[in-house]
Amino acid sequence: MSLDIGPIGRVTYGGASDPSPPRAPVAADAVELSSGEIPAGPPPEVLDAVGAAARAYEELHAHGRELRFDLDESSNRVIVQVCDLDGNVLRTIPPSEALDLAAGAPLG
Repeated sequence: MSLDIGPIGRVTYGGASDPSPPRAPVAADAVELSSGEIPAGPPPEVLDAVGAAARAYEELHAHGRELRFDLDESSNRVIVQVCDLDGNVLRTIPPSEALDLAAGAPLG
């Protein structure tokens, strides 16, 4: 299974006479939430982690590298490959090393 996302095509629902998406059934005992219970944005630690991952991506890209993630369906394990910007696989690394890179560790 690849995690590459392809182009999004046109979605049709009920045919030409019904272009609207189907509606989910509403449960009679649905829980109501007030606006005070839903945070206005992600917590600061999440924003910090996203920022660190973005910086790691920029550093890898500046060195002509990118990470590719795939799933080995026979073992159900994540495969992480370091590739050049043309898509050539340079090496395969353990997922833990990919997490270290995303946290800002230098590419070894």
